[in-house]
Amino acid sequence: MHRPTRALRLLGNQRTPLGMTLRCRVVARYGSEIDVLQPDGRVLRANLRRKLDDVVCGDVVTVDPEERVVLGREPRRNQLTRRDGFIRLRTIAANIDRVWIVVAPRPEIPHLLIDRFLVGIHNLPAEAGIVVNKADLARAGGGSLPDPDLSAYAQLSLPVLQVSARTGKGIEAFRAAAAGVSNILVGPSGVGKSSLIQALLPGERLRVGEIGHGGEGRHTTTTARWYATEDEAAWIDSPGVRDFSPEIDGVQQLVLGFPDLSEHAAGCRFRNCTHRAEPRCAVRDAVARALLPRARLDAWLELLEGLVQEGRSGS
Repeated sequence: MHRPTRALRLLGNQRTPLGMTLRCRVVARYGSEIDVLQPDGRVLRANLRRKLDDVVCGDVVTVDPEERVVLGREPRRNQLTRRDGFIRLRTIAANIDRVWIVVAPRPEIPHLLIDRFLVGIHNLPAEAGIVVNKADLARAGGGSLPDPDLSAYAQLSLPVLQVSARTGKGIEAFRAAAAGVSNILVGPSGVGKSSLIQALLPGERLRVGEIGHGGEGRHTTTTARWYATEDEAAWIDSPGVRDFSPEIDGVQQLVLGFPDLSEHAAGCRFRNCTHRAEPRCAVRDAVARALLPRARLDAWLELLEGLVQEGRSGS
């Protein structure tokens, strides 16, 4: 029998003049309908009123269980957003404690995408981690692949895990690192996010794509979904993205995503140093002395240039 997690047990029932209402977690959304997780652990399909259209996976809502209608949404701690193919801002999920950036050895590690995700995660704010899935691909076909180079992130004190959803390597360590909080997996399509959720939650039946030629997977998730666990954690499976740009208003928010640069920037001659060409730049000096990875400065400069071109660098 399913036992609700601690997070769910805190979502109690309330009695109003109109009858019983429930505080529920949004599991998934399908157009004008949502699935909500009730305090007793059961899932209920409910309808959204037009004025409550802004509801996503992870939200806490008040539901009339008899009418199966959503009455209200509670304020969010944070929300993860991205632009869709029409450049419209879309919220993927809400109330996230930790964001895991999932990558794979093939075709290559998308370092700039990781950097962009880190800026977005630090501005939620939420904790971040990196997961390298499909570690078993290094031995595919009898050949070998070099270990993914993630040394640029060593100074960030991020958990970096090597796992394989197919063989089970590192899954228990991953589960332990995520215990007690709400976690979301983000990353490019085909890196195995749904496969990881399946390995972490063997009791669930997810749509998992096959690995294609060259080791890349196929996109299978079309909507974010919340999975509660017995260890008082939760997992959110999210659609893959080919690209991601953090929704930030200016340099001060960009700085939050580069705490490793900020540590050295305190020694720059100018307080508002951009680390491009200013004299006595402590960040460029740290790169020259191998105290800071060149890749992180390059990522900073590229994201900063994007802000400049969009006219947002002065905020």
